[in-house]
Amino acid sequence: MTPVLKEEAKQKSALRLLPITRNFPFFAGISLLFGLAYTFCLYENPCGITYPLFTFFACCCGIHICKKLAIPIKKESWFLLAAALLIGISTCRTADLRLHRMNNLALLLLGLVFALHQFYEEEDWNIGKYLSSMLLYLLQAAAAFPLPFEHAAGYKKESGAKGFRLLLFLLTGFAAAIPISAVLIGLLCQADVVFASMVRWLAVHLFSPAALVKITLQILFGFFALYCLVCSGCLQGISKAVPNRQRIHPAIAVTCMASISLVYLLFCLIQIFYLFLGKGTLPEGYTYASYARQGFFQLLWVAFFNLVMVLCCLKYVRPHIWLRIFLTIICVCTYVMIASASYRMALYVQQYHLTWLRILVLWFLAMLFVLMAGVSMIVWKPSFRLFPYCLLVVTVFYTGLAWARPDAIAARDYVSRLTPDTVTDLDLAWLSSDFSADAAPAAASLGLSLEELRIRSQLEYSSAGSFGWFWYISCNGEDCRQYPDGVRTYNFSIARARKLFQQ
Repeated sequence: MTPVLKEEAKQKSALRLLPITRNFPFFAGISLLFGLAYTFCLYENPCGITYPLFTFFACCCGIHICKKLAIPIKKESWFLLAAALLIGISTCRTADLRLHRMNNLALLLLGLVFALHQFYEEEDWNIGKYLSSMLLYLLQAAAAFPLPFEHAAGYKKESGAKGFRLLLFLLTGFAAAIPISAVLIGLLCQADVVFASMVRWLAVHLFSPAALVKITLQILFGFFALYCLVCSGCLQGISKAVPNRQRIHPAIAVTCMASISLVYLLFCLIQIFYLFLGKGTLPEGYTYASYARQGFFQLLWVAFFNLVMVLCCLKYVRPHIWLRIFLTIICVCTYVMIASASYRMALYVQQYHLTWLRILVLWFLAMLFVLMAGVSMIVWKPSFRLFPYCLLVVTVFYTGLAWARPDAIAARDYVSRLTPDTVTDLDLAWLSSDFSADAAPAAASLGLSLEELRIRSQLEYSSAGSFGWFWYISCNGEDCRQYPDGVRTYNFSIARARKLFQQ
């Protein structure tokens, strides 16, 4: 790029960032508040009651920033904000670490979709365009890291030293309060034992050098994250056009899809007659139960591959009536495969019980079934907006999964097959060590005390040294670092588990 073009690009970027530079105190202030709220709510607190509070605060920040930039809140954005709040609330209702991580990812993706939806006109974007735009948006935000410093220097130059003089006075007053507070705290610690113990706890957990570094870094991360993400949106660096790449001759795709359709039709006929209807003769050594359990994950991958294959054909191949016919056949066969995989998994669960992974698989199959309806629609109606449909389906399904708490469902199913007389030490060890506190109500229904669970579980797993949910609902002091007690870290699932076992 020539120096002239670089200068033009720099001027263009400065013009687009003008709403931020003109209102630098607002954007710097709200970013700082975001960093403080992020640290206060989530510092060493993965699932406390402050998690939904931070989610609510983040949603409010998004709304206020859009209003400051004169960007109206689009009606679809309210759905994204409502979904984010529901997912945030679900986090403090579960102690499942896997759901915590999935919720974090879901909220990040919802935030990116919200930003792209607000800053861009993306009605014509397809799924591939949206995914690449999310990545590009994050990369632009990372590249915008120097902008807060540049904007601060520019604001100081334009407004003079008045604002920075006030900041200097505030910092001077804070510095003067430190030695005075230290003396007063020392005197008050000698006057009250409870106050002294609280000060010692704060000194160890919050005001130790390591904790101060972590807290400072978390505040700075929250500040720069919000400020740079807003700058990335204002820069409008993502192309709004969706290139038309339908260049492959339809004869190639029609021949390929026709061959695949014949294979799928034969496979689906076998599923209908042998699996669903139970007719026909199986190979020697096979029973219908073993036949039903075989090949589940292969069918799952084939069904997902069919969804991707149909979308790729629609994007890269020029339209043709026969192509649409064969793609429709593949979609119908995919429904049969999804039904076959679901039936196989249902038989497997009936024999062995539910687990977290099996619930996740059944959930994914149900979601894939609904997603295929949108894919089938776009085969014959290219103007159908597939991405908003997929976003709606995935968001609703995931929110339902987060609120359903798979650990609790799997534990209830497992315990429903047990009684206090028939339960073994192996059952208790698995129930106590492989589940989160969401399983505590199911375990409590067996009528055993926490001490009985501890003894019988440790007898089975003494060599492995495994600790489960019963450990962190009964531990004290330093052992409770993962799920500590306190108002900020209150979790409904853990609190219920402790109440059930009177801890």
